Amino acid sequence: MRILVTGSEGSLMQAVIPLLLKKKYVVYGVDNLSRYGERLGIAGTDYTFIKCDLTDGFSVDRLIEQVKPDYIIQAAATIYGVGGFNKYCGEMYKDITLHDNVLRAAVKYKVKKVVYISSSMVYENCPQEIGRPVAEDIVDFYPAPYTDYGLSKFVGERVSKAYLKQHGLKYTIWRPFNIITPYEKSEDEQIGISHVFADYIKNIVIEKKRPLPIIGDGMQIRCFTWIEEVAQAIAEYSFLDKTDNETYNLGNPEPISMRVLAEKIIDVASNEYNLFENYFPLYETIGEYENDVIVRIPDVEKAKNDLGWEAKMRADDSIRLCLKYIVEGPVHAWF
Repeated sequence: MRILVTGSEGSLMQAVIPLLLKKKYVVYGVDNLSRYGERLGIAGTDYTFIKCDLTDGFSVDRLIEQVKPDYIIQAAATIYGVGGFNKYCGEMYKDITLHDNVLRAAVKYKVKKVVYISSSMVYENCPQEIGRPVAEDIVDFYPAPYTDYGLSKFVGERVSKAYLKQHGLKYTIWRPFNIITPYEKSEDEQIGISHVFADYIKNIVIEKKRPLPIIGDGMQIRCFTWIEEVAQAIAEYSFLDKTDNETYNLGNPEPISMRVLAEKIIDVASNEYNLFENYFPLYETIGEYENDVIVRIPDVEKAKNDLGWEAKMRADDSIRLCLKYIVEGPVHAWF
């Protein structure tokens, strides 16, 4: 079976690709390398890499004609933290163009299914509070997201559904919630361009900043999910008939505030890895965004009931694995 993975050099697909290779699939990766300027190299070399700009419709058509994939995992996207998708808001709409290009070529060359990697940001305007997690179908009853990133993912999902309706092209939509990964780099001085976990690792562990710069009051609630658990779901279930034309949340429903996340990183780094001593988490608010979601917690019952999938790695253990990677080099959990 031939799988084309777009956005192949991002951290999530670098975790997915080795799992696909273990299943003896023939894997092709495509990326424009716009984020880091080079391949991450985490997934090894046992797949064919092609550098391509997916916003160019002609290039996408030629790519899919040559690869002839049975399935496509469409993960190519402009990925930032809350600061990044505010600063680079216009860039978000390229994702709609490239997704449409992929779907159009998939129809032309009779691809069986296009698996779309969406985002929990589609829930931006849905009621979210502790004790009221968001289920997959709630987005049908509330306004579309206001942020350009959230809207681009919302539209990406709708375009997938439109291609099913018009062309019969099947889809599976995955909505990951706040992935924890040791592979994302925080390379910008402005906090929030990268995701919060990457910023914290840089500012707490590497640069030991005190006070620690935070966005807002640090009481925003998120649910952090270990990257390999998300990758396992994508690799294991994307090509099953039971996931045809279905949408699933992928997340660990353990709510944690930004301040508590910082304190957990400090605790593990100091007490278990001896990376520093006497680091007290004083905070410095360096700005806030009116579109920063205050609470985001997934309802994960659908994935559990349909697929038997649930996130088992608690945030504390994910932090330990990330710090182990920093101290000792590459590490994998249990996949």
